[in-house]
Amino acid sequence: MTIKMLPRKRNIIFALLVLVPFSEQYSSGAPPGACEDQLPRHESIVPQSSAPPYLILTSSAQVRQGDTLNVTIGSPAGAPVPIGGFLLQAREIQNPDAIVGKFVSVPATETHVTTCAKPNDTVTHSSPADKGALSFRWQAPTDFLGGVEFRATVAQSYATFWKGVESPLVEVVTPDTEITTQMAQSTSTTTARAPPVIMENKPKLTTQKLDEIYQGCADTKLCFGVPQNCIEKGDCKAIVAVFVAGDVYTFEVQGTGNPKYVAAALSLDTKMGDDSAMECVRNNNGIINLYTSWTYPKVEPYVKRSDSPQDIVQLLQSSTIDGKLYCKFTRDAVSTVKGIKFDLMNKKYNLMIVSGDGMKDPERVGFHTIAYESSGEPLALSSVGTAAGASKLLLKLHGCFMVAAWLGASSLGIILARYYRQTWVGRQLGGKDIWFAYHRIFMMTTWLLTMAGFVLILIEARGWSDTGDNPHAITGIITVVLCFLQPIGAFFRPHPGTNKRIYFNWTHWLAGNTAHILGIVTIFFAVYLQKAELPAWTTFVLAAFVAFHVVMHLVLTLTACVSDGSIGSARVNAFPMKDMLGGTRPTQIDRTGDAPYSGFRRLLLGIYGPVVLLFALAVVCLVALAPITETYNNIMGA
Repeated sequence: MTIKMLPRKRNIIFALLVLVPFSEQYSSGAPPGACEDQLPRHESIVPQSSAPPYLILTSSAQVRQGDTLNVTIGSPAGAPVPIGGFLLQAREIQNPDAIVGKFVSVPATETHVTTCAKPNDTVTHSSPADKGALSFRWQAPTDFLGGVEFRATVAQSYATFWKGVESPLVEVVTPDTEITTQMAQSTSTTTARAPPVIMENKPKLTTQKLDEIYQGCADTKLCFGVPQNCIEKGDCKAIVAVFVAGDVYTFEVQGTGNPKYVAAALSLDTKMGDDSAMECVRNNNGIINLYTSWTYPKVEPYVKRSDSPQDIVQLLQSSTIDGKLYCKFTRDAVSTVKGIKFDLMNKKYNLMIVSGDGMKDPERVGFHTIAYESSGEPLALSSVGTAAGASKLLLKLHGCFMVAAWLGASSLGIILARYYRQTWVGRQLGGKDIWFAYHRIFMMTTWLLTMAGFVLILIEARGWSDTGDNPHAITGIITVVLCFLQPIGAFFRPHPGTNKRIYFNWTHWLAGNTAHILGIVTIFFAVYLQKAELPAWTTFVLAAFVAFHVVMHLVLTLTACVSDGSIGSARVNAFPMKDMLGGTRPTQIDRTGDAPYSGFRRLLLGIYGPVVLLFALAVVCLVALAPITETYNNIMGA
């Protein structure tokens, strides 16, 4: 059937169809829904994954409460890329969801302010026309102190936009703070169209120029950083550098990841405690101060400033830019702390570098949650080059032994005792039933690996080691105690059928399963230990193991139930603790042969065993090769 339209109606429909795409581009600014996630709601179009051709610069790295600064958004000089649309906000560093401050002056013909959380806290475009660099005036809040960064989504066209364009960190400080990082103010008006001044070392746009602290590490000063091999790449989580000129010892420390503090220490060994520390601390009011402190080995107060003279160091320079906390200072060549003489000219010291994201109280730094490392040997501070870190052999062996014990050996030992008592009937190994012989082998392997791993970590940590808020040490101790007691209880177990057998059955079953669960949980906690240096995705490997382990238990339980049902109501192989209530076994059941479906259970064991061992081997490799972030990124093409 042919449908005929009048020319006038056909023209109206054509015009409406033409206008549909343009109605979704929000030509007059970002939609209200973009306030939270800064996404422009361009149907199913996703942000670009490439480096954005835009950047955001500010006229200062610090601003007092209630004061204003210039914020410029544009493309690099020499590579102009027009701005079609954008949404720009100031966000807290510590709470990225919080929008702060307000825009008090914007180019009136091309942009306008809008309200997301508070009045005028967001600026966006007024038209989809191509725009050059744009400058705005932003006012810092009067009720906030701390770091902020300006974050934007910038669209070149309807289908091409970049999310997460960020400025360097800006510190909001108290009104009486002396601004020491002020840049030259722009002389252009807020409608200026000239490209912004571009930083040559913007990481996303050009080859990164190493920070000042890395310069000279090869030939003029001594440098030590964490993780290993980070100095050449200029990407250390924390680094200390020492430059010596005559009897003047100049130290530099820097921490990344927006730390609350970064500290270096002079030590007589590779362990924390009885060390003279120098702390670069960013206070709540945004001011950076330098302190000295004395550290205590594994006892409160751990760190104490009042036990160390403060006049032995002199702060020369400090800054906090792009989430990097930096201090440069001198230290007296000879000083005495806690009755110990520190002679930098004539003695060698281990260098320590730590950083963390919190304070225990105004007078004490918090746990080193971001970085901790000690040089492997005492160093003459006048030497030059890159220092190596302390050996982590014992730490890695501890991790490998515990993973092999609780992911591998114990998992196999438990599953054999639970589902394979009525399998391989009549066959023995060393005078014992097959299932029991291998159960004992795997569980003794678990015991030996656990005890060896426990001794190794005691030697490495020299006793109880503080892991901050991470409960790894506590769950680990409980696991070790339960594991230690299991074979002792098994040695003194009562004979089957006696009155006291019930107590052994329940205790052995409960302690064994609790130790196995806690052992795996403890390995999960270890992923988040700074010392382990494991990639975050290790948790996904462990989660996959747990999922596989649970599924196999369910399948084997179902198989055992079907097997028991096929020979009557008596259960012969569903659970290892079928005799939990004691008493004698039913005599009417034939136990001279394998239970039904034993062949299928053997097939499942042939799948379960190799897969579990592969999981254990994979995690052992992660522990042994950590940190492997660089290797992983190279493989993935990052």
